[in-house]
Amino acid sequence: MNQSKKRYDFFISLVGIVLALLTLFVWIPTDIDTGVIDVWRRSVRIGDAMLPTFAAVVILGSSTVIGLRALHGRATGGARAMSLEFMAMVLAVFIVSIAVMWHAGPALVSLWFSGDTSYRSLIDTVPWNFTGFVLGGALMIFGFIAIARHRVERRDLGIALVATIFIALLYAVPFDNLYLPPNGDF
Repeated sequence: MNQSKKRYDFFISLVGIVLALLTLFVWIPTDIDTGVIDVWRRSVRIGDAMLPTFAAVVILGSSTVIGLRALHGRATGGARAMSLEFMAMVLAVFIVSIAVMWHAGPALVSLWFSGDTSYRSLIDTVPWNFTGFVLGGALMIFGFIAIARHRVERRDLGIALVATIFIALLYAVPFDNLYLPPNGDF
């Protein structure tokens, strides 16, 4: 690793760490009223500070890793130009996955109940509240893995499914009134 690349990575790391710490210890406490988790009238809800806190923690961790790699002389790799084909594949996976996420729940409810029950009446009932999010999310993660690896493997589908179920449980279990996407729009 040459010295200019090392200095560049170290500078990027330092900027990321400073911005993340400012976000965590200055901006969030002074500008956001609720915490990461908000308990209001015995109801547990996601606080307004959750998303910026998660983002700042991810930026802090990533910046720290970049800085440590620069200190140990390991290159992070230069930025490569993205091809139009790559961007089109990512956009296609994103659009199809969101469409599956949006329509899978209502379609499965319609098939299962022969059209006698509306999806809206089941949006807070297991397993219907998970169907769209899990199917669309797993398809999205699986598609992105396939694009990154330049091949399709059954094992990656399992990884995508487990990761999506983990994310769904992470949000759905601790919070009483949280609808997984897109259930809040029905």
